[in-house]
Amino acid sequence: MTDTIKLLQELGFSEYETKAYIALLKEHPLNGYSVAKISGIPRANVYAVLQKLEERGAIYSLEVEAGTVYSPISPRNLIQRLSHHISSVLEKAERALYEAAVPVEQHYVQNIHGYEEIIEHIQELIGCAQGDLIIALWQPEAVRLAEHLAHAEDRGVRITTLCFQACPDQCGGCRGQLYQYRVTPQEDHHWIIVIQDCAEMVMGITEGQSVAIRTQQTSLVNMSSWYVRHSIALAAILMDMGDRLEDMLRPETQSLLASIGQGQSWLQHMLHLVKNKESA
Repeated sequence: MTDTIKLLQELGFSEYETKAYIALLKEHPLNGYSVAKISGIPRANVYAVLQKLEERGAIYSLEVEAGTVYSPISPRNLIQRLSHHISSVLEKAERALYEAAVPVEQHYVQNIHGYEEIIEHIQELIGCAQGDLIIALWQPEAVRLAEHLAHAEDRGVRITTLCFQACPDQCGGCRGQLYQYRVTPQEDHHWIIVIQDCAEMVMGITEGQSVAIRTQQTSLVNMSSWYVRHSIALAAILMDMGDRLEDMLRPETQSLLASIGQGQSWLQHMLHLVKNKESA
């Protein structure tokens, strides 16, 4: 009972309104005296409470020979009415706030800590997407985000997905135009990048110490977008050319690629990643 009262109070009902509605659910129709007796509401307050509930559409009154009695609408109908009302209020509030606000480009960088927090921020971005989503991720996160991505695709959002894990078989989580290339060097650090409408992104690591940032900084969003696109293009070229590519490079270029590698040739390292899906 206590939990039910708290839940309805979170939806805007007063304690007395909640108690009266629950009393009527248990037994109806009832007159005001009986509602007060069953619910514990003071008799001096009960009629004002019942009037408020009737105005909310949570109960309705009937005139019978003995006087006025009250009955509740069903819980299902009440929740539907509340849902429609809350959605309408939120939409009106959003419009009013946008009309009141001075347009300003957001330049924040928000730090996010913890796996679930990262997932929640990404789900919010996906839910707000109107035109495009650019996504790079590993399989566990693809599975977690599958439902939200499916809804975005149903809304007509264009989705470009880079599967860092290069799964040999699709897990069902990735959506849109899918590219399966292993281009990240560390298996124990699952990178994730989600860019919404080329305007806002979440980027971070979801394995081990999960940390990420969320930002609307144009330069960071553009760089991350190009990173994903360039990674897809590079992986496709490496897959097509394979070891032949090294023979086509000038010695100076080969020396450059060797110098930027970490203990081995950058080119050989990248070829090993993109050509060995089973290592993912």
